[in-house]
Amino acid sequence: MKTSEKIGIMTLSASDNCGSLLQTYALKKLLETYGDVEVINFSSESSHRIYDAPKVTFKRKISFLLHPENKRRYIRLIKSKEAYAHFRYNYLEICGAELLPEDLHSIKDKYDVIVAGSDQIWNVLMEDFDESFFLGWTSKKKIAYAPSLGDTDIRISEKADQFIYWLNEFNHLSVREEVGKKCLDELCQKTVTKVLDPTLLLDESEWKNLVGKPLISEKYIFYYSWAYCYEDEIEIVRKEGQRLGMPVIVIDARKWMNRDEKKYGFVLSNYEGPLAFLNLMYYADTCFVESFHGMVFAYIFRKNFWLLDIHEKLSELDGRLMEFVDLLGAESRVLTKFNYCQKKLLKTEYPENKKLNNLRDISQKYLRETLEYI
Repeated sequence: MKTSEKIGIMTLSASDNCGSLLQTYALKKLLETYGDVEVINFSSESSHRIYDAPKVTFKRKISFLLHPENKRRYIRLIKSKEAYAHFRYNYLEICGAELLPEDLHSIKDKYDVIVAGSDQIWNVLMEDFDESFFLGWTSKKKIAYAPSLGDTDIRISEKADQFIYWLNEFNHLSVREEVGKKCLDELCQKTVTKVLDPTLLLDESEWKNLVGKPLISEKYIFYYSWAYCYEDEIEIVRKEGQRLGMPVIVIDARKWMNRDEKKYGFVLSNYEGPLAFLNLMYYADTCFVESFHGMVFAYIFRKNFWLLDIHEKLSELDGRLMEFVDLLGAESRVLTKFNYCQKKLLKTEYPENKKLNNLRDISQKYLRETLEYI
């Protein structure tokens, strides 16, 4: 591919989610080797429903007057949204008018190549899933890089036939997990390559460049969850904070809008967004995570980490996480209410990981072969 070629990235860039935006950043960096890259400013009604700040109605203003804590939480949410917007503009370089699904026809010829991925863009049960991620709105060259189907099968959707048709229009297909590869192998008449999430292809030094100086001067535990919704897992972290004599720092004001972090003895970070996430992860003494990208960055930064889960058996773990746990050889790092009392919480070890290195080679080869000569 000539460097004058224009590449568009179609992904979950509208999500106020650290993992979603950091994988977008990584993919953009990787693709810049091959052309002029732009993250498509795509959103949807479901994204707005999930991530927009609630309107300040008359009723809410009364609530602010009667309960100052509610106003404080709302202000924290606004600051959080500003941090995500800052990252989109300054690091993803997303600008211009937002595009809803019905607007995509206006850019159908803008790019020479459109890359779909990564993250769970093909999880048809995802709350902010949109069929636009299958790129049926353009006839330009299409490449999938590491999209995830979550733990689902596209065929459960009522529009499965249409999605399969669009998938077969892709020039090159790859997925992030084996469960997704198995599904697409059965649906598509072309090779499907399993590759790594783009965050794992950037050198650690590139991530460190975004970390900055410590936001917190004392030793602390960083607890990162997709929702902070399981009381048993929260209780484990609370006890570890007490045992280690360290404050437990949590993040994401949206997830704490209707809950009191102080009830658990936690401290909600004054800093939000992807950059704060990287900083808090990098400098933490110990990390407890409940998400795919939480585990990714704990691994990248060689942290002492634990993956929290609600299931009694390892085999019941979410398929995406189970595959990644196996890849990292991190089975002993899974912590639940069923094994917490028996576990010796030893420091995480980081031996050479040949399986991960091999997948890096496969992933980089896929990018070269699909982009250099397309």
